[in-house]
Amino acid sequence: MRRALAASTAIVLAGLAGGGPARADCGMVDLAVRQAMQAGEVERYPGLLAKAQAETSCSSAYRARLARVLALSAYRKLTAANRNPSAADLEKVAALATPWQVMISLGDAYYDARNYPKAFRAYEATLDDMRDVTANPKKPPADMERHAYLRAIEARALNSTFLASRSVRGVPTGLASPKFRNFTAEAVPVPVRFAFDSAELTPDGIAAAKEILTYLTAGGYDHVVLIGHTDPKGPANYNLDLSLRRAAALRDYLVASHFTGHIEIVGRGESEPFQPDDPSRYSEDELDAMSRRVEYKTD
Repeated sequence: MRRALAASTAIVLAGLAGGGPARADCGMVDLAVRQAMQAGEVERYPGLLAKAQAETSCSSAYRARLARVLALSAYRKLTAANRNPSAADLEKVAALATPWQVMISLGDAYYDARNYPKAFRAYEATLDDMRDVTANPKKPPADMERHAYLRAIEARALNSTFLASRSVRGVPTGLASPKFRNFTAEAVPVPVRFAFDSAELTPDGIAAAKEILTYLTAGGYDHVVLIGHTDPKGPANYNLDLSLRRAAALRDYLVASHFTGHIEIVGRGESEPFQPDDPSRYSEDELDAMSRRVEYKTD
């Protein structure tokens, strides 16, 4: 489902007031910005933002806040005219700034076009912006945070190659971190890929295993539970054993990579298929791809 979120001009202008200009020169830019916003002259926004960024009397906080406010104003006008704006139009808005309201819509546009790498990046940017309590003092709507979370998981599972989560100064964010504003993920699902009908990690599987290792190492965790899942193809008992062997293979990789914490492994086989946000939109093969995963849980 495409999401369109409107904000009134009064609201975005009030947001701009929170980081007002410090000196008269910047005040002239600020005045021009407010006039353009009141007139709905979105085409002037990039130039006005460039002026603010070049004006040394504008504080860095003002510039950052201005970029966000302009992006939200442009987004409001765009979605008022079209509830399902194109990715190209949303990209123009995101060139100003990347508030979650813009990025979740951009993620949906990419996802509907089956551009899973770009959708995944947009959804992760959505989740990280939602986590920013300075930019978003009020929690985002729980259903939209959950939507971005599930769609990011689905995009990564459906892409033909592994998509690594975002990191900030070496610390994984995006999906790799299980704490969100409205919920904490009990377990983090990762599409760790294995050779067909085996527990041998593929190159993509190794890339996924490296991401898990990075998260555990960066967080200083000394205990992790690895939970293997399969799709429903084949006998249930066989799939249960396969899921356990795959969790064990990931454990062995972590140990070989010098993770020194305690590792528990669990196999769930086909008993807990992944639950997407809208199962009806996917083929059987796509649902199976989402179900084939390893989840990790930390204390």
